[in-house]
Amino acid sequence: MKKQLVIFFSNIVIILGCAGICVNYMPVIYSYIYPLAHFSARLSSSESFYNGLKSEISDYIPKAVENNTTAPIERDTEVMNVTGSKDSDDGYNITKTPSDVAELMKKAEKTVKKAKSKGKTSEEAYQGGGTIISYKGIEIQSKIPSKVYKPNIGSLLKQDSDLMISDKSKPSVLVYHSHTTEAYTLLDTGYYMSSDARSSDASKNVVRVGDELVKELERAGFKVIHDRTIHDTDYNSSYDSSRAAVEKYLEEYPSIEVTIDLHRDDITYSDKTKVKPTAKIMGKKAARMMIISGCEYGLVKNFPDWEYNLRFDLQVQRAVNEKYKGVMRPILFSQRKYNMYETHNSFLLEIGTDANTLDEACYSARLFGNALGELMNRKYVKQ
Repeated sequence: MKKQLVIFFSNIVIILGCAGICVNYMPVIYSYIYPLAHFSARLSSSESFYNGLKSEISDYIPKAVENNTTAPIERDTEVMNVTGSKDSDDGYNITKTPSDVAELMKKAEKTVKKAKSKGKTSEEAYQGGGTIISYKGIEIQSKIPSKVYKPNIGSLLKQDSDLMISDKSKPSVLVYHSHTTEAYTLLDTGYYMSSDARSSDASKNVVRVGDELVKELERAGFKVIHDRTIHDTDYNSSYDSSRAAVEKYLEEYPSIEVTIDLHRDDITYSDKTKVKPTAKIMGKKAARMMIISGCEYGLVKNFPDWEYNLRFDLQVQRAVNEKYKGVMRPILFSQRKYNMYETHNSFLLEIGTDANTLDEACYSARLFGNALGELMNRKYVKQ
């Protein structure tokens, strides 16, 4: 009997001990059993299980490798020698139509139907004679006999310009317009009116286009003089008038190294169709441009340093072409002098024709100024 009592009380102690152990370790056991049961329940729905599992482990998966849609993956691709429409972090958009030009276009839309057209416009390429000389995407349209002088583009690029700007705080560029009243159409309609060809209104002619060029060069940090004088009141003496202005500025600002005589071209066929050389740059129409570089030949005398200009012109042509492919026509190289002899870095720039719109011309001027400013900062500013 005594032995049975000992066994009975021993069992009681063991049972109480086991109960105590279970009570003490129940939280730990629960922490394992509950997720297992929860996991089993979630398996009943594969979609909800997947979404929940994704949510719980997403913090441990790098975002770059997470792609759970059927849409194609978008990747940023670096494009060399192209500037986006937003050229800087300040919100500047090089493709945007200036507000004053947009207002002129808006007004023109109200009257265009009432105006009488003189002919159609065409965006076809136009050469105009001469021999095309090419080198790595750079073209010269030479009207000089090859036996007299044949430009070696590669060699001229290596020789480079003698331009050196020692102080950017002083004026280094002069922009002027020998044919100041050359103007543009306002709307891209496929035809033109004779009234578009010339205007003394600086908001509609090459002066307005020159403003855009000047702004871009100033954005690049250069001081620019913009001569807005009308020089073609007497068309036959327009270069005499502009020459006097150039020489006045050179005397007043001897720091000026680059002079740009900004014009627009006129290409009209016998059937009265006008050509408007056009390129699409960053989705927007731009008036194609042409640098004119002269030399001493035939009737042109006293122009011994003309090749310095050609060297600089080729550097500019390459810089603009590389950044905005297709916007430049070949350099026109011929027996011309104009005012190019005034410095070693002078050229005449034709931006579009009278059949191009003012907006297209202003856009091209910004593109040209942007590329020219970068070129000069990169190669021709004394460090």
